[in-house]
Amino acid sequence: MRRQNPRPQQLALLLPNTERGRIVVTRALRSHRSCERVVERVRYVLRYFPEIGGTPIRVGLTRVANGMAVPGGNEIWLNPGHTSYHTIAHEFVHLLQRGGGVPRGERSCDVHSLARHWTLNDEAPSYVKIPPRLLQIDGKLTPTAARIVYEVACEALDRRQLGTRRYIAWFEERLVSVDCTSCTSLTLPTSRAS
Repeated sequence: MRRQNPRPQQLALLLPNTERGRIVVTRALRSHRSCERVVERVRYVLRYFPEIGGTPIRVGLTRVANGMAVPGGNEIWLNPGHTSYHTIAHEFVHLLQRGGGVPRGERSCDVHSLARHWTLNDEAPSYVKIPPRLLQIDGKLTPTAARIVYEVACEALDRRQLGTRRYIAWFEERLVSVDCTSCTSLTLPTSRAS
């Protein structure tokens, strides 16, 4: 029986192991000039996803969107021209949706990715609303705003665990009530009962 060679688009380069899992880069991404930067960012984000464990993650190239993933799969596609930590985290959350721990939907993925670690909140999410006053002119979050968004997202997920079905709406409403007295000083308002 003759062994078939893999199609060129299926060829992948197995990169050095990270602490958790390994990253398989598609041929198209491997030949892109931003490949090293993309892989470096994927490795960084992967540190905050212990659930992925030793599962090999296939990383491909897309130009259609900032990122794409198949819920419950093990492949993500990233746009090398726009590879933020938040986009990668958002796509990794899609991979976790198979187990049922993360509800399906883009807005849910945004809140779950914002609650992973504040350093992954480098830009505004695409699906949940972040008040403009928390954003810089270029649409990115300052480190202080990233920490606030992280804390509110964690609190929203805690509320979800306690049975709050409208945790995403609560997250957005809570961010609106954040006191922003200056660009470098953001404080959370006292928690209100829901």
